[in-house]
Amino acid sequence: MCESNAFLKTLEGENLIMEDVVLVETDGDSIRLTNIIGEVIEVKGTIEEITFLDHKIVISK
Repeated sequence: MCESNAFLKTLEGENLIMEDVVLVETDGDSIRLTNIIGEVIEVKGTIEEITFLDHKIVISK
């Protein structure tokens, strides 16, 4: 499978914000994440890292 888990990185560490992400869209400082069943969340921040091998997306505030 190609899905990834998205994490929000803050001073306290990384927190899982969405599992099974299949689509990442950016618009300025907003990032929209869509998972495999169509749920959508939008977060403010920047993409810090995408690791395809680990299926991991890290967004920092």
